[in-house]
Amino acid sequence: MRTRLLYRDADLREHPPAPARSEELRRNLGLDRLLPVMAGGDDTVYRVAESMLLGDVASDDDIRYRHAVLRDCLANPDRVAELRAIASRAVERERHNYFGLFTRATPDKVLYRSLDVLDMFLEAFIDLRAACDRSRGRFSSEGFDAFFSCVAEELGDDYLTSVRTHLKELRFAKGELISVRLGPGAHGTGHVLRHPEHAGWRKLRARDGGIDVDTGDPASAEALTMLAGRGIRTAADAVAQAAEHVAGYFRTIADELGFYTGVMNLLAALDARGAPWCLPEPSSRGLVCRGAYHPVLALQSRDPVVGNDIDGEGTSVTMITGANHGGKTTLLRSVGVAQLMLRCGMPVAAREYRGPVHPQVLTHFGGEERGGGDTAGRLEEELIRMSAIADVIRPGALLLCNESLASTNEREGAALARRIVETMRDAGVTVIYVTHMYELSRGLAEAGDPRHAFLRAERLATGDRTFRVLPGAPLPTSHGEDLYQRIFGTAAGV
Repeated sequence: MRTRLLYRDADLREHPPAPARSEELRRNLGLDRLLPVMAGGDDTVYRVAESMLLGDVASDDDIRYRHAVLRDCLANPDRVAELRAIASRAVERERHNYFGLFTRATPDKVLYRSLDVLDMFLEAFIDLRAACDRSRGRFSSEGFDAFFSCVAEELGDDYLTSVRTHLKELRFAKGELISVRLGPGAHGTGHVLRHPEHAGWRKLRARDGGIDVDTGDPASAEALTMLAGRGIRTAADAVAQAAEHVAGYFRTIADELGFYTGVMNLLAALDARGAPWCLPEPSSRGLVCRGAYHPVLALQSRDPVVGNDIDGEGTSVTMITGANHGGKTTLLRSVGVAQLMLRCGMPVAAREYRGPVHPQVLTHFGGEERGGGDTAGRLEEELIRMSAIADVIRPGALLLCNESLASTNEREGAALARRIVETMRDAGVTVIYVTHMYELSRGLAEAGDPRHAFLRAERLATGDRTFRVLPGAPLPTSHGEDLYQRIFGTAAGV
């Protein structure tokens, strides 16, 4: 049984593992505020959304594949909810009735509990097939076509009738038929469960006179139980494995549709705020976007969010400078979240978005040290974190730096930062760096390297911030005096 709702040639059997430095990523990009919006109070959706955002890196082909499936989901939300509800109910009932059985149960208990679970799953299969039959004509994506075709082919009437018959026979209403060979020491060996040929069994008992056992005798009853257990152990194991396989199938349906449910929850919230979104296009030429913004900011702010444009084709280092509190860090977070959304097949918060799929996204935000400490201590802490990133980062990664290495004097910080940026660039890592260190940005600008791009937070002549970040060479000031005057005013006579 296949689902094929996330991948053309695979199913989501196991969730992608959390990447290295994932806690920093969650914190620095604001994912802990985004995931509850996607989950909508559903713990399963939260778990799937978290796993996919942090750990999944889809191919360009699978990203487009998921976009097509998402279009179907958006066109048929009620039917998607029905399919997921059938799978989720089956998973929950199996978990309630079956959890922990294998560690404590005898073969007969394993067999009969597994049969109970499979009976329950059989009813879920019938509901699933009926729902698929009702929905199939309304969906057009390759993913849903593969899913519906598999259900139709694998869960036909003849198959379901055959399964029901086998489940009934495995309950051995007229007793088990077990053959045993006599082994060393007159002990039974080679226990084999036979198909219950009732007529032949009755003739055999009549010919040989049969064997009567006093079931009221505890020793006799225990011997019979052990004999039956040896005979049905293989069947019990097979039925238990079948039950687990079917449970895994329903879990996969619930999880894969849960991912799309989380995406639809987020898009509904953005639509309610009038915030734009788009299906991004994977591209190896560099990041190009129009109106990119942070989705959490759009959902939490009362004011319309300001989107930003980036044209990063052919660049591998982007320096973002300009006025303090001008939107630089917000843009950095926006790009990071958009990258995570792009590579797992989600829409992104932008009017248009085209960019590469990075196998890793890592963040280094300055000022993350815990507790106080002098300047030397803070710099050491930043360097330790940067060293930890260097240990795990690989070519093709995206590194997002926010005021990194600014805890020392500018000359020292700029020299350290430039060495790191150029080393990362030459190793095939894309770097986006927010900084107020003029020595750093000026030095990279004067290098004249076409792989370097420069953005600057806009400041009007009045000192007001527009929160737009535009192409622009670095300036030797962050205009901190604007904020000082806004907060404290200008003292008379000064």
